[in-house]
Amino acid sequence: MDPISFGRLWPLTLGVLKRHAELLVPVALAFLFLPQLVFNWHVGDTPPADLFGADRLAGDLAALAFLLLLSLIGQLTISFIAVRDGTWGLTLGEVLQRSLKLLIPALAVSMMQGLAVGFGLLLFILPGLWLLSRLVLVVPLIATDVADPVHALKASWRLTEGYSIRILGMLAILILGFIMLSLGINGLGAAIGVVSTVATGQPEDGWGLGRWLFEALAGLASALIGVLYLCFVASLCRALNALPRTQG
Repeated sequence: MDPISFGRLWPLTLGVLKRHAELLVPVALAFLFLPQLVFNWHVGDTPPADLFGADRLAGDLAALAFLLLLSLIGQLTISFIAVRDGTWGLTLGEVLQRSLKLLIPALAVSMMQGLAVGFGLLLFILPGLWLLSRLVLVVPLIATDVADPVHALKASWRLTEGYSIRILGMLAILILGFIMLSLGINGLGAAIGVVSTVATGQPEDGWGLGRWLFEALAGLASALIGVLYLCFVASLCRALNALPRTQG
């Protein structure tokens, strides 16, 4: 079977998740699920037009920074475990410390990636999708091998050469599956939330039990999707790294 195919990489992804669930699950809960839940609670039912207004600018910026920074630490940690297929003798705390030290280069490379893909999307979408496929490996590369953001971009570009269409196809399959999974879990969360709200009532201010249950299930779905995506990209990174490369 072709090593760069969804049929080969998806079982590898699930295998990594199964072997290291005791590490990946707590990291996902602490760094993907919890920050998202806190951010959603902070935003509440505030209309989008009122976010980052003068009267709430500091709080909104702090909540957004909390979400982005913790999420990025989680992404680096999960990517390290998934690419290395373990911690390579490090404790989870040591891997987290390592991820924290890589936060600045990871922020830099994420901004470069986002700007490149965003600019490409403005150019009739297809250039942005192509750039996404060429730069998809930057986070696992920063997490494991390349602490320099520019070198990580170059390494991702080199490793994905000749595979951009195939990578886009795999990402499309992955995203379609994630959409279906998210719709299913969010639908279940909405049903549970409605039943809980009817049973316990809606408080005058803040979230009631039903809203908390809905947001918790939505956050868990987001965290699960995040872990699966990161493990899949890590499996892709390992497979591309293992391919023989011609010199020159």
